[in-house]
Amino acid sequence: MSTSLISPDWHFAVWASLLAVASFGLWAETNRLGRTLSGVVIAMGGAMILSNIGIMPKAAPAYDVVWTYMVPMAIPMLLFKADLRRIIPETKGMLVAFLLGAVGTFCGALIGFGLLPLGEGGAAITGAMAASYIGGSMNYAAVGEVLEIESSLFLAGAAADNVIGVLYMAGLALMPALGFLRRWLPSPIIEAAERDVELEIEHKVETVNLNLLHISLSLLLSLTICAVSYMLAGWLDITRFSILFITGITVAVANLFPKAMEVLEGDFEVGILMMYLFFVTVGASADIAAMVDSAMIIVLLVTIIVLVHMVVVFVGSRFFKLDLAEVIIASNACSAGPTTAAALAASKGWRSLVTPAVMCGVFGYVIANFVGVFLGGWLV
Repeated sequence: MSTSLISPDWHFAVWASLLAVASFGLWAETNRLGRTLSGVVIAMGGAMILSNIGIMPKAAPAYDVVWTYMVPMAIPMLLFKADLRRIIPETKGMLVAFLLGAVGTFCGALIGFGLLPLGEGGAAITGAMAASYIGGSMNYAAVGEVLEIESSLFLAGAAADNVIGVLYMAGLALMPALGFLRRWLPSPIIEAAERDVELEIEHKVETVNLNLLHISLSLLLSLTICAVSYMLAGWLDITRFSILFITGITVAVANLFPKAMEVLEGDFEVGILMMYLFFVTVGASADIAAMVDSAMIIVLLVTIIVLVHMVVVFVGSRFFKLDLAEVIIASNACSAGPTTAAALAASKGWRSLVTPAVMCGVFGYVIANFVGVFLGGWLV
């Protein structure tokens, strides 16, 4: 007998609840408070509350569909425009700061793994966390699936990741106000924005043309890439590494046919919706009482990763004489992905950094799966 108001076998009701919570998270991103907290955090937290007070089920066949099919399908949708030839010329100093951040994340993961008694599954969760703080939550999910992290450990990691990630994003937003940091990394970009502080910044909401033909073709291509990837992984008897095949093939397609990929409309947005549904299922699956004990050690791991990332990126950027604004946005792109990095750049009036923020974040999407899987396998 189901212990939740919505029975796991009420498939339409379960899907409706997943979409309702995901929609709330997406809506939250349209207002200032929601952007500060992150729509993903709000969606996951909302689902966690609903399942723990007995409204949504903690497990359901619909959740398995999201994990098994939507996560692999979302990866190509998010990477179709990952044209690597555009990254270097468009990011300039930001790419250097981003790479410093990635190195810091990698080193922080090694230090955390060496210092903390993570126990069984420690190598896997360390690899997944490294992927999360080089790419984003999508990469945490993908690497977690490849490394087959036990569900309760994965949930604890997701909770710790989101809490520390939000705190770090808030810290990044406050850094331009720190005088010593401004002296450490002088920023003509910030100074120019401050000279115009009396002018009202125009906030333009970009409308997305949800071209049904393009969405259909994007889904077709995504499913084809997934099918080929799983088939190749099966032939090589490494099925659990199918996500890496998906990432590699998608990046190859994006760079072999950049013009064709660029004209697609709605592909990224559909991929984001799929990932929101995934994190709703993660939140709904969380048993708060059961994960409290294991979550604290993961919080320490994530804290070490973030602290080492921050030291390496800011000290290294001093050596390369980078602009503080570029460093802040690059660190955000590395630790939280392109969406929040672009939003932070826009909200600060650093308009020249919006596009590079997206490009660095997408680059993180591309490399994070490989780094995370390598690290998780190496530490075993």
